[in-house]
Amino acid sequence: MVENKLEEVLKMKKRSILALLMTVAMTTGVLTGCGQKAPEVRQETQKQEENMQQSAKTDSTAAEENNEGAPTIVIYNNSGAFSVAGAEAGSDTSVYKEMQDYILDQTGVKVEIIMPPSDGAAATEKLNLLLAGGDQIDAWWGSWNDYAKDGIILPLTDYVKAPEAKDLYDLWEPWGAWSGVTDKDGTIWAIPRMTDTTPYQVFVRNDWLDLAGMDMPKTFDELNAYLYKIKELDPYGNGETIPLIVEKGGSTDVLDRVESVFLGGYVKTGNGKWLDETDNKVKPEWIADGYVDFLKQLNQWYKDGIIHKEGFTMDVDTIKQQIAKGAVGASAIWYSRIMVNEPILRENLKDFDRNKHNYVFGINESGITGPNGNLIQTKALGGTSGMLISSKCKYPEAVMKFVEWSFEWENYTNEMYGLEGKYWKYNPEVKDAEKNKAVLPIEGGPTYARDFLVSLGLPLEIQTTEYDGDGIQTMQNLWLQEHLDDFDATINPGIESGINWDTVALAENIPTLNDLNTFKDEELVKFINGTRTFDTWDKFIEECYQMGLEDYINEYTRQFNELHGN
Repeated sequence: MVENKLEEVLKMKKRSILALLMTVAMTTGVLTGCGQKAPEVRQETQKQEENMQQSAKTDSTAAEENNEGAPTIVIYNNSGAFSVAGAEAGSDTSVYKEMQDYILDQTGVKVEIIMPPSDGAAATEKLNLLLAGGDQIDAWWGSWNDYAKDGIILPLTDYVKAPEAKDLYDLWEPWGAWSGVTDKDGTIWAIPRMTDTTPYQVFVRNDWLDLAGMDMPKTFDELNAYLYKIKELDPYGNGETIPLIVEKGGSTDVLDRVESVFLGGYVKTGNGKWLDETDNKVKPEWIADGYVDFLKQLNQWYKDGIIHKEGFTMDVDTIKQQIAKGAVGASAIWYSRIMVNEPILRENLKDFDRNKHNYVFGINESGITGPNGNLIQTKALGGTSGMLISSKCKYPEAVMKFVEWSFEWENYTNEMYGLEGKYWKYNPEVKDAEKNKAVLPIEGGPTYARDFLVSLGLPLEIQTTEYDGDGIQTMQNLWLQEHLDDFDATINPGIESGINWDTVALAENIPTLNDLNTFKDEELVKFINGTRTFDTWDKFIEECYQMGLEDYINEYTRQFNELHGN
């Protein structure tokens, strides 16, 4: 049996050495499993089997015990999997081990997960420390062009184009996601994580609209009227109501989130770099016409208490807590902050009328029109982010085996909720539930925080239809299926669609890039909180040029022209 299995493996295309070790380990597991006897029989024959067991330790069993036959891989799971409510402390130890053992049994791969901090900047800092410190970290999520030229990650073309990865490739291909993780020479560097989406709608409390006697806002003026009315009514009480909650963006673009939500209503090219027709140069959104008016609105909200004084320093966990406890009237944040906390919020609102509103928060599905007559939301591009495999990884085939397995729907569902029968089941109220992938979470068990979920992404997320205890589709699931492609409710991000900026060349050709970005972020926040006045705006722009803005503009222009053959 073992010999036949080894012959099959030897015939496989590439990956022969590790594939052989993994297959031997799995075959050994099958053999020992088939030969197992009841405990009392095993005790009686223990001495007879000792020699056989000792002999086995000299070959594949010994290899398995040394983690050679069952390779251990370590994944830094900064994909966003832990954004689910209640995941802050991670899974219970017993559940983590249960899932780990299940995956080992299914794939022959032992997977260890490192949980990142919930704050984006802190998560990046921890990743950088792990990579610099020599710790084993085989895979993580990030922008491939931040790592590829330095040899930090492996090219994945051969793995992705291999026959065993065909289902994975075909799953993402209709979404156009492979182009974002492929360089100009055709080399694939990552497993996609994102596609173009519309995640930056303004969410508004349905019950507070009723309280204020208002309809869902269609224009920016109507939204403002609602926000100021909620400030006046203070429905949460004690002056703790947050009419509009905002959040910081990444470590080098603090206003990115709020720009993505609102900037289209002030800048015609939205939250994206734009081509200045006066000199044919590519310039950043924060020096476009209309950007100052956008900042002035944020400053007015700050002074009037519409946004929280710590809005751009508040950590993600605190934002979730504010939403879940019911203090927030509207949002200008990443969509899932609302989605995953809506069930907790609804449970906390004992008098919420679900016969009137399915969900506490709602949106204007057509989008909100801004002061300039444009839609305010900017489309989010899939970009270059994806799952990366370290060039130091001893077992890249094992990582790919786990990833390929994870992107099968039932395996994805187990990674998402926990094991079938314990954490989820097919919905008995839905006809042909298994065929239609209609599932119902099973509540009340120990915490599973989606530690092993590496198959995040719309291709699988939209296949599941999930219902809550009231028989209503969950808000998160509905949004994934019906609203993350509301492209008619957005504007395009300037000239950036379809462009993969070469971040290594940016760093090389803009020597002061980090300093410029840091300075820009710090000063823009000062305009919002009033510690810098708008009569110094021209001086601020001059300071940016002194810090290398001309190099910035020239390098982005060079790349743009190169990509367009100019």
